[in-house]
Amino acid sequence: MGKRVLNFDGYVQNHTNTNESKFGDFISKIGSAISSGVARFAKFVKDGIIKMIPAGPKKGTPAANYFSEENGSILDQVNALYAGTEFSKMNPVGVNESESYDDVDEARVPLEYTGEDQTVRNVGPDELKDMLGKLYRSKERGGRAKPIFIYGAPGIGKTQIVAQAADAAGVDMINLDLQFMAPEDFMGIPKVIDIEEPEYEEGRLKSVGKGVTRSNPPAVLPVDNGPDDKGGFIFMDEMNRANKRVLNSMMQFVQMGRIGQYQLPDKWVVVAAGNRPEDVSGAGEVAEFDFAMADRFNIINFVPDPKKWAEWAKSKNTFEPEIVGFVERNPELFHYLDNEKNALKFPTPRSWTDAAMALKDEMIDTGSKDWRDLPTDRIFDIYSDAIGPSAAGKLKAYLDIIKRIPERDLEMIITNPEKATPIAKGPEFSSVSYGLYEMALRKAEEANNGKATIENLYNIMKYYQMLDNLEILSWIYARIKEKYPEFALTEDTLKEKDTPEGKMKIEAAMMVKKGMEGKGLVTPKK
Repeated sequence: MGKRVLNFDGYVQNHTNTNESKFGDFISKIGSAISSGVARFAKFVKDGIIKMIPAGPKKGTPAANYFSEENGSILDQVNALYAGTEFSKMNPVGVNESESYDDVDEARVPLEYTGEDQTVRNVGPDELKDMLGKLYRSKERGGRAKPIFIYGAPGIGKTQIVAQAADAAGVDMINLDLQFMAPEDFMGIPKVIDIEEPEYEEGRLKSVGKGVTRSNPPAVLPVDNGPDDKGGFIFMDEMNRANKRVLNSMMQFVQMGRIGQYQLPDKWVVVAAGNRPEDVSGAGEVAEFDFAMADRFNIINFVPDPKKWAEWAKSKNTFEPEIVGFVERNPELFHYLDNEKNALKFPTPRSWTDAAMALKDEMIDTGSKDWRDLPTDRIFDIYSDAIGPSAAGKLKAYLDIIKRIPERDLEMIITNPEKATPIAKGPEFSSVSYGLYEMALRKAEEANNGKATIENLYNIMKYYQMLDNLEILSWIYARIKEKYPEFALTEDTLKEKDTPEGKMKIEAAMMVKKGMEGKGLVTPKK
């Protein structure tokens, strides 16, 4: 006896994640102009006030930087800062072509928090953005706004999601990389200020005078709430990699916003982040918080969502839709950190993004209009430099198949699907089926000034109906409706049932419904 559902639209919705909200602006355009705020910090770097990170994945970037809402998107500024650095490439080490494409093993570090402290809750991107927004609004109203500490695996976008929250609130963000900062960067160097001059009599000291010591406030921190009185976010990255003296100097700052005589203006909120102990190889690289420090934070673990990342990526010109589809259909490759292998390159949301930008640059440099104009060996090299040879090898095998699909078949899929060469059936070809959909949809949009016609969409559905695979057909129908809401079956559609377009919309919906009836998921009406 098959399961019954109330309606097929509900089934499609429940089984294809059509209600998922988009991941938001995680990475935007690279190379946006950076003006006054960042220029100010460039001077600090030149004068030695702000240190440059000397080594590691963030080599060549400032240990502190100021991102101003006046200079455009905070995300654009973050990307421009890191563009061309080792941080943007994720890993600086070259690929040994003799490395195999072996599957990764069970040593994989999960994205979910697995520590002994069960009070650390896993949160997704939507909830974390909501938490950050509420934190700022509470502070803006004069509330206490307990700081948030974000645990999370490397490369999942902790900095970017805070930048996104700053953009959403229309405020500035200051990024402090604590692992490369010394206590003096916060406390300042003590200086004696005389309040009573020494007295001398006949050349001899009569009174030593009186004085006090004080430290100047850190140049990197704000002295007010800004010209709009809006404040912003102080983001302290890699906090649990900071040395003990830095952590001690931050205790009062985290709780009360004070460092010596300095007081953080009242509309700035503190957010910190760091990797978990299981995210690093070797001992002692990540400090465990003591109770005093942990009590000052609301500690959560950030878990990104590959489907939401894919939805966001598809909305950007940076990404090739076929490659995004590959990541979406292979979520085990979305993030894969294996500490036992000590791999310097591994898939993360950040490294997939870095590779996409590198591929786009390669296409521009070579004058290629499509990724298929490039040798897949070259695409493998680009992606291997970012995500490692194992994941890049799997991507290459997928692209090798996709690339062999001729333009004629793409044209036939969107115009005359019965004459198009049917793709091979079987689970081993499912990823190719999804990739082919992305290619066919793009072909339709290119042929019609960026917007597929109802007939194009209907023909794509007819082609995939021949595969006799309900999962793929319902997934494609849901994705089409998401991008082209006018293709959905509605009361208005029924009013135009006698028109060519109306008939196609109804027939497309019936394809899914009949497939569900064939699987026993709904009972046909008598």
